[in-house]
Amino acid sequence: MRNIFLSLILIALMAFPLTFVFAAGEVAIYTGITQWIGKAEADEQAEICVGMLDDAGITNTWYDSDGDAGALADWMESATGDGGLDICVLYGDLPPEIYPEGNSQTDGSIAETFIETTDGDTFINHADYMFWGLAGRNREGGLQNMMDIDGIVMWDDDTPMTVTAEGKAISPTLTDFASDRPFHIDQLEGDWEIEISLAQNDDGTRADPIIVRDGNLGRLIPVIQTASGDEPKGAIAAEIIIWLMSTTPVEPAGKLSTTWGELKAVQ
Repeated sequence: MRNIFLSLILIALMAFPLTFVFAAGEVAIYTGITQWIGKAEADEQAEICVGMLDDAGITNTWYDSDGDAGALADWMESATGDGGLDICVLYGDLPPEIYPEGNSQTDGSIAETFIETTDGDTFINHADYMFWGLAGRNREGGLQNMMDIDGIVMWDDDTPMTVTAEGKAISPTLTDFASDRPFHIDQLEGDWEIEISLAQNDDGTRADPIIVRDGNLGRLIPVIQTASGDEPKGAIAAEIIIWLMSTTPVEPAGKLSTTWGELKAVQ
């Protein structure tokens, strides 16, 4: 009887690694304050993004008022470290409620803490320079403090972006365009690395959109950094989110090593 019991457990263990558990996280979209894109245009793109996420079965909340920044902060604190991949989509501004303006909290802000757990939590930013903020409330320091990389910047108007093979596969809506604030790949430091470059310039030093990750921690994804551009930002963001959430496994609660320990105890 014991041999039969052990055989059944072994069969179950063999099937166990083949079962994938995907990140059951949430998405928050904030258009309360926008920068380098009009509020109406941002809302239009956000509505497209919400519709595509709804169709994909991804839980999302759209904060469309400047009075919603506090609710966004509450969402972000509850999502941080919850074991799921959570994503916040911004339209050019970084609300002071999650990152105090003027870089007055250079370390440990709600926004920075959000991307410093192993959940892989992510910021997507459209339009203006990532974390620059309304009317330059953070300027270069926003991105530098969030990444802990002194000197990293996002300049170079009208930089031609050519969609990569990976970019075409992830986001069919994405086409070649000119980025006004591309991400500077050649300024990455520390544990930050390129996860996927969806579009880049000829020498590969500038990219937009791009997914960069801080080791096994959080991600930043600048998506179409253009001044008053009419690109389909909402659809591109949704395609990236759907791809990211469908390819990011979460380690099952019952680890194989634990199960083997239990098996040995039976013997």
